[in-house]
Amino acid sequence: MEKCKSSHLQIFRLGDSTRELAQKYSCSSLVAAILQMNHRDATHDSARIRSWLNPKFEKVIEGLSLGKASRFAADKWRKLNSFGKVFVYGDYDVDGISSTVLAMEIFEEKAKEVQYFIPRRDVQGYGLHEYVVRRLVEMGCDTLVIVDCGTKDKEILDSLEKEGINVFVFDHHSVREDEAYWESAVNPHINGDKETRMLCATAVLWFWAWNENILPKHWLQLRIDLVALATISDCMPLNLLNRALVQQGMNHMRSQPRHGLACLFDKLGLSRFTISEEQLSMKVIPCLNAPGRVDCADLSVKVLRDEYNTSKYVDELINLNKKRQLISDSIACSIVGSIAGDSGFSYVLYDADWPVGVLSSVASRMCNVRKKPIVLAAPISPTRKQIRGTLRVPEGIDAVDILKSISHNLLGWGGHPYAAGFSVSLEKWDEVQNQLEVILSSIVVSEKSVQAIELRPSEIGINDWRMVGRLGPFGNSNPYPHFYHRATGNERNLPLGKGKQHVQVEVDGVRLLAFNGYEVLDIYDGRNKKSLGWIYHPRIDCWQGEERIQFILDYIVAED
Repeated sequence: MEKCKSSHLQIFRLGDSTRELAQKYSCSSLVAAILQMNHRDATHDSARIRSWLNPKFEKVIEGLSLGKASRFAADKWRKLNSFGKVFVYGDYDVDGISSTVLAMEIFEEKAKEVQYFIPRRDVQGYGLHEYVVRRLVEMGCDTLVIVDCGTKDKEILDSLEKEGINVFVFDHHSVREDEAYWESAVNPHINGDKETRMLCATAVLWFWAWNENILPKHWLQLRIDLVALATISDCMPLNLLNRALVQQGMNHMRSQPRHGLACLFDKLGLSRFTISEEQLSMKVIPCLNAPGRVDCADLSVKVLRDEYNTSKYVDELINLNKKRQLISDSIACSIVGSIAGDSGFSYVLYDADWPVGVLSSVASRMCNVRKKPIVLAAPISPTRKQIRGTLRVPEGIDAVDILKSISHNLLGWGGHPYAAGFSVSLEKWDEVQNQLEVILSSIVVSEKSVQAIELRPSEIGINDWRMVGRLGPFGNSNPYPHFYHRATGNERNLPLGKGKQHVQVEVDGVRLLAFNGYEVLDIYDGRNKKSLGWIYHPRIDCWQGEERIQFILDYIVAED
């Protein structure tokens, strides 16, 4: 829970225009209010709003192109009856893991044997490593399928093809104008449509198989859950295409989840019938990401592949996530104590003892708390002659542009506008650290505004909120709707759980759950400062088989 200054709050109120919109599109006033807030520039575009309210899945994806290489890869697929011994080369995050599993399941249809390799974050790091590829060739690789990387590895891939290895690449990372790339990579950033350039790697692979009729449509529908997981995990923009894919994937998880996911839902205390994008993002995906951060990502592949002993693997997954949380908490505490300390660095922090694998999640957390850009870095094992760094920036700043400005000093770099990573030699680290500190300390971060609909929580029932599900899933480019309740002075702060970390606020006869809200609420207890209101969001929870609506407190509104 955070504080929101009153000057940064944009309040939307239900009025005659809301009721007219609800009547026009045959929806509730609550749904119409959210449409007005999130899509106010398009509410008069009937076709766009109707497709948003009720996207026709096959129509949404019809006619879109991944680029010229898509047909080339499809022709290669049809040319051979068998790809022999296939190795899938993936990545250690959920998109890399999901695309690895999907690639294995697709190529098992035309292979004698399928194996996979995912590099370790703390040893090899991201990307295609030639010495690993050479080892796979020595092991009898006939076909190499690379997912979530590979586009920029032109020399390696050209060499493999000359040696008679079948090579497929399915990637979604952008390519700079001055970079060489492998022309046969199925990557919409090369010459695909604007819509498909917003796909994650798993979605690129799935869409290729769908668009090129590689396998039957019903077969692919059974695997669209992997697309939903990866899209949410990679925070891809929820445009019409991604939103349709995630909707289909989540519907499949609710009705026919693969055994590994169903087991994970159960052990996390989640009901598959009401699984939400928020639960996937906050509980499920961190578990699937954990092995790649503190150990080896193979464990997550085993869970998603429904391998023997799935229940045991899920237990290990949850335990690794708990370990990851403890390590992350320890690092976060040490950062708070070291910022602007003896080192003089406030934005670019380094510790030789930090495990590289958890730094990206810690950096995201610290960026959100501080509302400032941050770099965390540590040496890569086993030689420790190379530094790996992760950069996180607040909304409105481009992390990739920052790294591009110092790229001449880096061994490698890449990522997304809001999150990027890089590697640098130990000899160059001091120079890079100073450069980044100067750049980041000069950035002025504007406090973002918060949009909220003024509505009392007692006016939102569980059936009302179910109807709002038509607008979901929510996330990047389709923000989760917030609501505002003006303070009356009759609110009460009550304990929530053990200790003082969590609090609940009773307003209007309803309780708002303020997770990690004790410190903020303690300041606004009526003695020192005055709260002007509360910003919250509803969610549907399942307790002992019964669904109920909960209200989560996101911000306390205060005077500037």
